[in-house]
Amino acid sequence: MVSSNEILTPSAQSAAAAERRHRGAPPRSRAEALERARALLPGIRSRAERAELERRLPDETIAELRDAGLFALVTPKRYGGAELGFAGLVEVASTLASACGSTGWVYGVLTGHAWMAALLAPEAQAEVFADPHVLIAGVFRLNGTTVPVEGGYRLSGASGRFCSGIDFSSWVIVGNAVHRPDAPPEPRYLLVPVKDCEIVDDWYTAGMRGTGSRSIRIAEAFVPEHRTVLSSALMRGTSPGAEHHHGSRTYAVPFPIGLPFSLIGTPLGLARSALETLTESLAPRLGAMPVEQAGEQGALFARIARAAVELEAAECLVLHHAMRLETSDPAQMSALERARIIRDLAYAAQSCRYAVTRLFEASGGSGVYSSSPLQRIWRDANTSAAHTAFSWDEAATHFGRAHFGLVPSRFGGPRR
Repeated sequence: MVSSNEILTPSAQSAAAAERRHRGAPPRSRAEALERARALLPGIRSRAERAELERRLPDETIAELRDAGLFALVTPKRYGGAELGFAGLVEVASTLASACGSTGWVYGVLTGHAWMAALLAPEAQAEVFADPHVLIAGVFRLNGTTVPVEGGYRLSGASGRFCSGIDFSSWVIVGNAVHRPDAPPEPRYLLVPVKDCEIVDDWYTAGMRGTGSRSIRIAEAFVPEHRTVLSSALMRGTSPGAEHHHGSRTYAVPFPIGLPFSLIGTPLGLARSALETLTESLAPRLGAMPVEQAGEQGALFARIARAAVELEAAECLVLHHAMRLETSDPAQMSALERARIIRDLAYAAQSCRYAVTRLFEASGGSGVYSSSPLQRIWRDANTSAAHTAFSWDEAATHFGRAHFGLVPSRFGGPRR
């Protein structure tokens, strides 16, 4: 039998070798990352319904994202990543979510957790990033018991929900409190191999069904000291990774500020998709109307205008803060500035949620059919905006405290 290499010309063989060599290489710029993401949209869009029915992303989607090098967007350069910052992460996740909300969400979560892994001790980072294609899931509110033992901690009887991307991950970052005799609980984040976890298939939800955000259980696991980090250090942006990557502002960003940037792209992309989907469905009908009848659609036009401006304002707010983090020293940010970022990201997510709802209402009876992409977008938008990072009540409360010079407990640090 003739091998495939034998029927290729020398130039074709060279091109094929180069393609294999560069597959998975991270993008060199935000523009290149966006170009790669857009090239994947037809395939992702064609698999959106399948993702929802199977309650997980198709393996092909994860493989394409990995081959495009997009998961390495905020991975440190010293570990082969792009280290492009939060603006690129928002733009790529938003672009992917415009084709499939679940894909945008899982992408944002897994890519954001690579950023979080870069905040751990250097020894842990070396273990994680030894695999250039590593994917990391997370459960930040895990129950169970964590106690100190020689060399680290013993985690037992633990379980937690909403573990997006767990089906494709090698590691999971979990949040729990260490209990010591005669001492208050000490919140920490711990890095655990997925092989120590049991995946519980309980992801039956109204929206974001394709994320496969199943629960996990950890009967017992030993976690070495270097695979843990104090929650207080993450909250202040003073983690071991901030020092390890000294000179890069991305890894000195406090956790409550950095985390929402990995998620906010999905509500933005879903709102954009809803606007485009409704426009495409209504345009032929409006175009066929007599001029007088079209002129009577003022309520519809006003609804479209309001949803569009809400989306555009949300995008501007989010990208303004994301790009500002790339040029500002996070250590010099006041409590008020930090609270403003959290407030604005929550506002953006809720604005997108309500914009999608207004557009869904305009679709009339046709929008309620399962065959309508708009009803899936509507369910996904409401589900994504329900994340605790986008709680308007909480974000507004913290901003109000900071506005009056009261330090929000979520951030710590100096008063304004």
